Amino acid sequence: MPKIERIKKRHLLKKREQREEIERIQSDLGSSIGLDAKAKLEGGILDDGSRILLLNNEIIFFEYEGRNYPTLRALLDGIISIPTVTVDMGAVKFVVNGADIMRPGVTTVDDAVSADSIVAIVDERHGKPLAVGVSKLSARDLMTATSGKVVKSIHHINDDLWDFGKL
Repeated sequence: MPKIERIKKRHLLKKREQREEIERIQSDLGSSIGLDAKAKLEGGILDDGSRILLLNNEIIFFEYEGRNYPTLRALLDGIISIPTVTVDMGAVKFVVNGADIMRPGVTTVDDAVSADSIVAIVDERHGKPLAVGVSKLSARDLMTATSGKVVKSIHHINDDLWDFGKL
């Protein structure tokens, strides 16, 4: 996950740039982005060189290892919807501290989950996103597995990206 100390470069995107960024992210994630046509996105570059998109001073998308990921704030605000992996309540304390998702903690998986796809990890009680990660297996393989890591955690509650929005 990118380390956020400060945003080096930050600028308002032109309409064409904004449309291109949204199209690029939609093709990466395979989901449509629900932004108002009048929304004003800002582009930024962090100290480590990774790119981010901001809306109303909140980071909504970030680049990590060449891929675009939505932040938990984008998921909570309904800007984008991605496939989910649901974990039991016993796994929640580990997930919010950045742990990868282990198979025994998974209760349900969206059928749209495929190997190497970006997923939201949600809790079974409230259905709220706790983390964003990359699935190592498809939905069918994930449900038939009995042990091991099944989702690599990229961004979670209480990390730098989450805390940035609170400033």
